[in-house]
Amino acid sequence: MKSFYTEDYLRDEYYRDHTIAIDLIELHLKDVNNANAPLYLASGGIDVTFDSETAPDSGANTYSAQGEFLGHSAINEDFDVKVGKFSINLSGLPSGYIDKFVGKEPEGKRVVVYKIFLDINTLEVIGTDTAQTGAIRMFDGEIFNVSIQETANTCSISVDASSHFADFERTAGRKTNNWSNWLLQGAQYDLAFEKAGFVGNSEFLWGRTE
Repeated sequence: MKSFYTEDYLRDEYYRDHTIAIDLIELHLKDVNNANAPLYLASGGIDVTFDSETAPDSGANTYSAQGEFLGHSAINEDFDVKVGKFSINLSGLPSGYIDKFVGKEPEGKRVVVYKIFLDINTLEVIGTDTAQTGAIRMFDGEIFNVSIQETANTCSISVDASSHFADFERTAGRKTNNWSNWLLQGAQYDLAFEKAGFVGNSEFLWGRTE
């Protein structure tokens, strides 16, 4: 899941005990007109200006660490083949972040997480000249669920991201039947799950003609 670039300096920065390491998060959201309306978030307590190769807006963008971004869960790595996932926590008050998700179909939108390192003296991103990227891509996946919790005084938004288009470990998620498959595809033509419910009781010659 983590993508290192070829520069040795960046690998050294990652493995040594650096004092200023910050995560940058891109949520590639859309508005009601399907135009780009991304969120750029940063951990570490300060706003960071960074030119990302994956951002939908070209050029340098400001990744905000103030206000509505509350944090995110740990990004774990494993040698086993499994769906990588983590959660982003946002406050829906008072800026109207909730409007960026309700009715905008955020599921399936891209999520990218970078780790950058700041120079202790200048607070500039290390390695952002023309020959170096200055970041390690820690996660590249999609939103698979958004939940909103409201009370009389607070509103919190939890964005669940996955490295796969769906997380099959979720009981309440996608089912192995045609109608669930069609709901996510938007069309009723794929019959891949037609016999899925009977596999345990019958023998099917998958891919064989006799």
